[in-house]
Order: sequence, then C-alpha cells, then structure tokens
Amino acid sequence: MSRRRRERSGVTPMALMVVALLAVLGGLAAVPARTWMTQQEQVEQADRQLRTLRSDIGDLERQLERLETSSEIERRARQDFDLVYPGEESYRILPDGGQPSVDG
Repeated sequence: MSRRRRERSGVTPMALMVVALLAVLGGLAAVPARTWMTQQEQVEQADRQLRTLRSDIGDLERQLERLETSSEIERRARQDFDLVYPGEESYRILPDGGQPSVDG
C-alpha cells in the first residue's frame, strides 16, 4: 500500500497495535470478571441459606421452649404416645375401613 493510501484511510500500524492490545487486555479482564460475578452469586446464595437456617433455628428454639412446659409435655404424651394418668382409661375409635357392618 502506498503512503498516500494509508494516510487517507487513517489506519496506521500503531493504531492497529493499540486496538489489538486493547482486545487482548479486554479478553484477559473477562475471566476475572466472570469469576467475580460467579463468586457474588455464590455469596448471595449462601446468605439466603444462612437466613433460612437462622429462621429454622428460631422456630426450633420456640418449639423447645414450649416443650419445656408441663402442659405441653402432658399434651404431647397424651396425643403422641397415648399415655394416661393412673386410673384413667384410653379409648381409640378406629375407622370403619369401608366394610359393611353385620347386625346380629
């Protein structure tokens, strides 16, 4: 290419080198930027999990406080384990099971 033609197009070898260098630097910066964004997503996910776990811990602590009362212990013993005080009787009504009853 002649010098006149290069001057008219306005593109010099130095400009091409600068553009190439900027492209390489941009490519090199993309990897750490992508890594940083991935890490930020992981941090946000961990924060959400932490909030959920703290909420669960709060729920369990409140349940534990209730279970430490004598009224809740009695309620759970009667409901979950069919326990009764001495002298009491426990009855359970079972479902019919869908079979016709026989009157005798």
